[in-house]
Amino acid sequence: MRNNFPSEAKLDIVVRKFRKEDINKIRRLAEASFSTESDRYWSVVDALRAPKTLVAEIKNQIVGVIEFEAYRLPRSIEGHIWYIFVHPEHHGRGIGTKLLRSAEIIMISEGAWRFWALTGADNIKTQQFFEKNGYKRITVDEMKSLLGSRNTKRLLRRMVYWEGDIIYVKSVNKKEKMTS
Repeated sequence: MRNNFPSEAKLDIVVRKFRKEDINKIRRLAEASFSTESDRYWSVVDALRAPKTLVAEIKNQIVGVIEFEAYRLPRSIEGHIWYIFVHPEHHGRGIGTKLLRSAEIIMISEGAWRFWALTGADNIKTQQFFEKNGYKRITVDEMKSLLGSRNTKRLLRRMVYWEGDIIYVKSVNKKEKMTS
């Protein structure tokens, strides 16, 4: 299926809250964005289930989605990216970064000081995306030193961690916290 997306260099990207009537467009976007059936399925289910979902539009066409939350642990609030995906024809145009930054601002406003994300070991593009946006790859043991064992277990369960997944974290600096 070929979409007719605008090809101009400067794109007018609108980021807005997800609406339930967006779900069929998100389903088509997920089909174009993911190679595995499980990601196609869960990214659509999670658009409805995640505490927060934003979409990116160009000329009223949904071209990107981010699903996220500010997750409360006993001693902290941790930002958690559930899914982020952009139509392959729009990779490298700043849409994912704009979605991610919008989600980070919302999570900061809800008290999060860190943001967490997972990706598969074979998903090099997503790894590069998070690293380009200031996320650092860490191990489960490093996560335990930040959160403690019990909170790490809670957050990893919430994030649906599978052994071998790559864990990413980004800490909010004080300046960012004050300007959000």
